[in-house]
Amino acid sequence: MGISIALMLVGYFCFTQLKIEAYPDIADTNVIVVAQYKGRAAEEVEQQVTVAIERALQNTPNVLDRRSRTIFGLGIVQLTFKDGTDDYFARQQVMERLATADLPDGVEVELAPLSTAVGEIFRYVVEAPPSFTPIQIRDLQDWVIKPYLLQTDGIADITTFGGPLKQFHIQLSPEKLRKYDLKISDIEEKVVANNINSGGNTIERGGQAFAVRGLGAIKSEKDIENIVIKTANGLPVFIRDVGEVEIMPPPPSGVLGYTFPDEKVDVNNGVEGIVLLRRYENPSEVLKSLKQRIADLQDHELPEGVKIRTMYDRSFLINHSLETVGHTLFEGISIVIIVLIFFLGSWRSALVVALTIPFSLLFAFIIMRLTGIPANLLSLGAIDFGIIVDGAVVMAEHLIRRYKKATIEERKEGIVKITMLSAQEVGREIFFSVAIIILAYMPILLMTRVEGKLFSPMALTLSFAVVGSMLAALTLIPVLISFVYNKVVSNTDSEIKEHKNIVLDYLDKKYSKFLSGLLNNYKKTVYIGMAVVFVLIAFGSRLGSEFLPELDEGSIFIRGNFPAGISIQENSTYSPKIRKVISKYPQISYIITQAGRNDDGTDPFPANRNEILIGLKDYKLWSDTITKKELVKMVRTDLEHALPSVRFSSGQPIIDQVMEIVTGSAADLAVSIVGDDLQLMRSKADSIVSIVNKMKGSAAVNIEQEGPQEQLSIHIDREKTARFGINVSDVQDIIEAAIGGKAITTLYDGVKRYDIVVRYLPQHRANIDEIKSLLVTSTNGALIPIDQLADVSFIQGQTNIYHYNGKRMITVRTNIVGRDQVSFVKELESKINKTVKVPKGYQIIYGGQYENLERAGKQLLLTIPLTIGLVFILLFSLYKNFKDTLITMACILFALGGGISALLLRGYYFNVSAGVGFVSIFGISVMAGVLLVSALNRANVGITGESSRETVEKVSKEQLRAILSILVLAVLGLIPAATSTGIGSDVQRPLATVIIGGLLSTLIFAPLIIPALYYWVHPTKKI
Repeated sequence: MGISIALMLVGYFCFTQLKIEAYPDIADTNVIVVAQYKGRAAEEVEQQVTVAIERALQNTPNVLDRRSRTIFGLGIVQLTFKDGTDDYFARQQVMERLATADLPDGVEVELAPLSTAVGEIFRYVVEAPPSFTPIQIRDLQDWVIKPYLLQTDGIADITTFGGPLKQFHIQLSPEKLRKYDLKISDIEEKVVANNINSGGNTIERGGQAFAVRGLGAIKSEKDIENIVIKTANGLPVFIRDVGEVEIMPPPPSGVLGYTFPDEKVDVNNGVEGIVLLRRYENPSEVLKSLKQRIADLQDHELPEGVKIRTMYDRSFLINHSLETVGHTLFEGISIVIIVLIFFLGSWRSALVVALTIPFSLLFAFIIMRLTGIPANLLSLGAIDFGIIVDGAVVMAEHLIRRYKKATIEERKEGIVKITMLSAQEVGREIFFSVAIIILAYMPILLMTRVEGKLFSPMALTLSFAVVGSMLAALTLIPVLISFVYNKVVSNTDSEIKEHKNIVLDYLDKKYSKFLSGLLNNYKKTVYIGMAVVFVLIAFGSRLGSEFLPELDEGSIFIRGNFPAGISIQENSTYSPKIRKVISKYPQISYIITQAGRNDDGTDPFPANRNEILIGLKDYKLWSDTITKKELVKMVRTDLEHALPSVRFSSGQPIIDQVMEIVTGSAADLAVSIVGDDLQLMRSKADSIVSIVNKMKGSAAVNIEQEGPQEQLSIHIDREKTARFGINVSDVQDIIEAAIGGKAITTLYDGVKRYDIVVRYLPQHRANIDEIKSLLVTSTNGALIPIDQLADVSFIQGQTNIYHYNGKRMITVRTNIVGRDQVSFVKELESKINKTVKVPKGYQIIYGGQYENLERAGKQLLLTIPLTIGLVFILLFSLYKNFKDTLITMACILFALGGGISALLLRGYYFNVSAGVGFVSIFGISVMAGVLLVSALNRANVGITGESSRETVEKVSKEQLRAILSILVLAVLGLIPAATSTGIGSDVQRPLATVIIGGLLSTLIFAPLIIPALYYWVHPTKKI
C-alpha cells in the first residue's frame, strides 16, 4: 500500500511537469533553405540560385525528399529527412554543403527557423493612435517589439507580415544627371564613400588615452542631400541638385488586413507578428512566458497608446482540446464506476477496482515524463478506462467468487491464503492478456512519419496505463479486496451473502438454456456462427478509405488564388471586400487576410495569393443552429459569388501546413507531373484537370502552380551595345538601379539600420515607353536610348516553378467530397493511363493526403500479420497446444466483423484512426477468449479425456459475468469518445467506433461460439 501511494504521488508530480499540447507534432524533420535574390524573375532565381543550392545538397545523408519552390525574387529548397534524424545534425549537414554552392553576388541565404508546420502558436497585431504612421508602426515591430519578445525562451522566430519598411530613397532625375554629366554609378560611389566613420587610434593626455573617432556617417535625409558629388564651375553639386531624398517603403511583398466584426474594427494595412515555437518545446509554458513578456512590454517599453492585440492564440486550441479530453475522461470514469457497482454488486468492491484508474494513469504519467511523451488529445483522449480496469475486474470477480465458495476449513486458514491461491489462478491469464494487448499495438508503434507521430503517443500511453493496471490488478487489488471481505470471510459462523442481480441472474438463466441448445448442435453452431462472422467481414469490401477524418482546429483557413500576374497592391484592394463578406456571419470572431508573402521569405507565395484565417466564437454559442461544415460551405459560396474570378479552397491552418510540408500539397489528392518542359507539363496538367472535373466527388480542382504571367523583357543585343562601345553591364546597371531600385549602403540610427536606395523618379520608370527612352552613356559620351540597345517588350514568363527531387513539377490538386480516396484515385489513375501519355523522362505521381494513406496502408499490411503471428506465439506459450491457441484467435475474427459493421453503420470510411482501432480490439478481444479458454482448461476440460458437456456449460456460465464485465466496461468507457463533438474529437471518433463495434460483436459471438468450438475440437466424451 505504501509503495502504491508513493508511486501515485510521484505520478502526480510528473503530470504537473508534462508537456501539454493540442495535437502531437506530426511534422517530419525538415531543413528549409531560404534564398532571396531580390528583383529577379522566377526563371533567373531558378537557374542561378535554386538549382545551384539543389546541386550542392544532393548528397545530404538521410534525405527522403527534395522539394523546391521558386517565385519572383525568392527560392525555397526543402529537404525532408528520415524519421529519427536529429534536427541539429540535419541542419549542420545542410550548412556544410551550402558553403559549396556557387551563388551570384547579392543572394541572401539562410536556414528557416528550427520550427515546424505546427509551430505557429501565436499571432498579434500592433495597433497605434492615428498620430503614428504605418512606417512608424512597422519600425516599432522591427526594432522594439520583435527583439524583446524573441528573448522568450522556447521561441524560434517571429515572422513579420505586412507594414511598410522604412528606407531612405534617393530618387534621381535623368535630366539633371545629364545636366551635370553624371551617371547613376557616380551617385552610388559618392554616397557609399560619404557614409563611414573612421578611427584615429588613440591620443594621450595627462597619462590618459582617448580614442579618436572621425564621425561622418549619414544620420538623416539632410545628410544625404548635402553630399557633394562634384564641382561645376567652382560650385559644389549636391545630391539635392540631381534628385530628391525621401523616407519611403519599398514595394510590399505582403499586405495584412484584419477585422473584428463585433468591435467594428477594420484595418487594411496592419503589422502582424507570427510567433514560431522552437521544435520540442512545451507550447503551454512558452505561451505563458510570452504573454507575460507582452504584458511587461506593454507596461514599460511601448509608447503611450500603442498596444499589442492578440489575434490567434494556440492556448485556445489546447484548452478546448483538453476540455474535450477532460469531459470524455469524466464521463468514461463515471460510466465505468456505475457499471462496476452493477457487476460486482458492492459499491466498496467497485471503488476498490476503480482505484485502478488513477493508479494506472499516474503510473503512465511517470513513464510519459521519462520518455518525453506529451499530454495531448490523442495520448489521453483515446484511453478507455474500461480496458484499464479489465484486469482488476477479472481479479476482483474471481476473488469474490472464491470467497463465496470457500469451505469452512479454508476460511479458518485465513483470507490471506485464499487470496494468494486465488490470485495465482488468474494472475497468469491477466499477465498474458495484458501482454497481448500491448503486443497488439506494435503496428502502431512501427508506423512512420505523419501517422506514426500522430498515433504512437496514444499507443505508448495506453500501453503504459495497461501495464500500470496489470501491476494494480496483481498487487494492489488483491490486498484491498481482502481488506473489504476480511470480516465476513473470517466469521465462519455465517455464510457470505450472495448478491442478487436480477438482470445478471436472468441473463445467466437464459444463457445457460440457450448454450445447452447450441451444444446439442455444436457443429452447426460453429458453422453458422463463423459464416455470420465471415459475412460481416466481407462487408469490409464496401468500406471506402481515406487518410484521416476531417480535423477541426476551431478555426477556418481559406486560400484565395487570384489570376496570375495581379500586383500585390491590386490583390490587397480586394481584401476589405473579402473580410466584409465573411464578417456578416455572427459566428465569426475575427478575420485576417494576408495578401502575398512575408518579408522573411519563408512563405513562397506569389502576389496573387491571399490567405484568410477566420477565428470562430465558442461553439456552445452557435453550434445548435448551424454546423461548422455548413458555415464553411456558406462562406465559400458567398466568396465565390462576390469574386467569381478567384479560386477559393478551405481547410485548417495546422493540418494544411503540415500536409504542404510533408507531401507538397494540402489537398486530399495531388497529381504531379514531373519532368523538364513546363509547357508540355502544363498541357498534360490541363488534360488531367478536365478529367478530374468530370469525376464524382471532385471539389476545388485546379493547378497548384499559377499559370504564366506577362513580364517586361529587356533583351540586350550584344552587337548593338558593342557598336556604341557599351558593355552589357552598363545597361544592366540602369535596369537594376534606375528602374528597380538598388540598396547601396546602410544608415545606422542607434540599434536600428535602414537601407539607402537609389533609383529614378517614378515618372521616369512608370511605363514601357519611359523605360525605352532611358539613356545609357557610351564611351564617347553619347547618350543612347535603351530601345536602340535592346528589345523591350512584354513576354510570357513563369509565376512560380516547383521542383521535386531535382526535376520540375506541375501539380493538379483536388479535394474529395462524399467519396473515399482510394476508389477515387483508382478511377482517376485508370482514366489518366488511357488518355494522358507522357514521354520518357516524365512521370505522374499521386500525392497529397493520398500519399500518406498509401504509405500507412503498406505499413499496416506488413505489421498486422506480423503482430497476429506474435500473438499466436504468445498464446501458444500460454496453452502449450495449437487447438486452444486457434480457438482463442477466433476472437480476432469476431472483433474484425463488428468493427467493420460499426464503421458502415456510422457512415465512416476506413482511415488510419479506424486502423488503429482495429489494432486495439485485436488485443482486447483476445483477452475475452483467454479468460474463457483458460477457465475451461482449469476445469480440466479436454485435458484428462474425461470431460463432459455439463462441465463446459458450467464453466461457460461462470465466466459469462467476467466476459460481460470486461467487454461492457470497455464499450461503455469509450462511448463518450465515440459521441464527442468537441474541438479535436474528430480523430477519436472512428477509433472509438471500431473498438465499440468490435467488442460488441466479441461479446455476442465469444460466449456462444467458443464453448461449442472448444467442445468440438477437444477429444472429449460426449454425454
